[in-house]
Amino acid sequence: MPEVNYEWVNQQMAEAKVKIGSGKAVMELLKVWETMEKLSPGLAKEAVAVFSKLALSKALLEVEEEPDAVWVPAQPGQINIGDEIRVLIDAFDDKTGVMHNGRRGKVIAVRYGDIIVNSTDGKSPELKGVHYSPYKLEKRVK
Repeated sequence: MPEVNYEWVNQQMAEAKVKIGSGKAVMELLKVWETMEKLSPGLAKEAVAVFSKLALSKALLEVEEEPDAVWVPAQPGQINIGDEIRVLIDAFDDKTGVMHNGRRGKVIAVRYGDIIVNSTDGKSPELKGVHYSPYKLEKRVK
């Protein structure tokens, strides 16, 4: 990759008031970035976008088996037993995000505002009786 101008980077982080811990992490990542094989500008943007999502345990995309499917944000009171749902790709962080983000399932119950779901996407681990807030879900309407 091109040479990193660390003086400029430090100036940018100071002006943006980046916290010391975050700044140190960015500097370490830039050191590794600088040693990598040069990428085209398009590939560099893609690599950064993919890395930033995966580093925060965010799903990249939900593979859509049916191209004509329509998903809408789930709303409390509008989710019923048997509805097909999908967990938002950025619903959770860390290990929880790795296990749940982007997963699909069927609603098996609605209790006290929780949407209770069994997974139907064939991914491992199989999720049974998992409780979600409706605000972390999308509902299939078509």
